[in-house]
Amino acid sequence: FFARAFYSYNNKYMFTATLRADGSSVFAPKNRWGVFPSFAAAWTISNESWMSATKSWLDNLKLRIGYGTVGNDRITSYQTADLYSIYKYGHGSSSVAALMTNSCYNPDLRWEGATTINAGVDISVFNGRISLSIDAFQKDTKDLLLQQNLAYVSGWESQWQNVGKIRNRGTEISLKT
Repeated sequence: FFARAFYSYNNKYMFTATLRADGSSVFAPKNRWGVFPSFAAAWTISNESWMSATKSWLDNLKLRIGYGTVGNDRITSYQTADLYSIYKYGHGSSSVAALMTNSCYNPDLRWEGATTINAGVDISVFNGRISLSIDAFQKDTKDLLLQQNLAYVSGWESQWQNVGKIRNRGTEISLKT
């Protein structure tokens, strides 16, 4: 499922919104779907009538802000299902077949999610001879999909789990001359 809306008024005010729902068979049925919204807004200040005196040297002055979420399902398939293999072992003078689970499934495994918020400004002067963009962002990732080591007494080496969170912050500056 994907839906998008965009609105612009006099090339001054711009808004966009998106809603995305993704399904992934690597998760159990109760966690199969993830919903990921986003929106952004921009104000082109240089297109305002009260900025007309700057038109001789200021080409563009725009403020931007955005917010969005994305999901990650990039793990090996069947991590939320019981998987069986046939094992043969000796019992006395004969061979016996047995079914044994060969994976430690996790029925609670869910989407890893990342949420980003950013704000920026774009400035262009002297017919595009000098352009400057400054962006500040913060990205929070939660429910990280990691293969967690298990105690050997469990009979398993590891299991996929949602473990931990990460925060990234930064500023990007781009100058073109």
